[in-house]
Amino acid sequence: MEVKFIRPTRELIEVIAADMRQADVDEVWASHHHSPIEALMKSWKISDRSVIVTVNDEPCVMIGLVIHDILSGTGSPWLLGTETALKYKRHFLTQVPDAIDEMLTICPKLFNYVHAENKVSIKWLKWIGFTLDEPLPYGCDNALFHKFTLERV
Repeated sequence: MEVKFIRPTRELIEVIAADMRQADVDEVWASHHHSPIEALMKSWKISDRSVIVTVNDEPCVMIGLVIHDILSGTGSPWLLGTETALKYKRHFLTQVPDAIDEMLTICPKLFNYVHAENKVSIKWLKWIGFTLDEPLPYGCDNALFHKFTLERV
């Protein structure tokens, strides 16, 4: 299996949007009332860094970092993926944490929110080492979301 981190393009973003995991579709709708393509395009636009991860040249996920405050070192990581990505989850477990480590060198305090129903993402965040708060109402629909955080010590 060949895992690559490549520069996003509109075409690759459209591929990911068309095959976005249902849990991610539900999450971006509950948080901001965005469609998959809107969520990916807006996230790309506001991100200071973003990449698309391919496995065997199949676009599987898009990951990014939004820097909130460089002085305090805070930023928000995000990742939206495809159904196809699930068949390669073992490869993501070994590769994507390196991207999180790189984000921590830029922003030593990472945080964001994950939909309480997004069980795969919650499991993955915990595996990487993020701490999840108890779920609270968040976003356009006041659905339950966990705030997740990770700090470089």
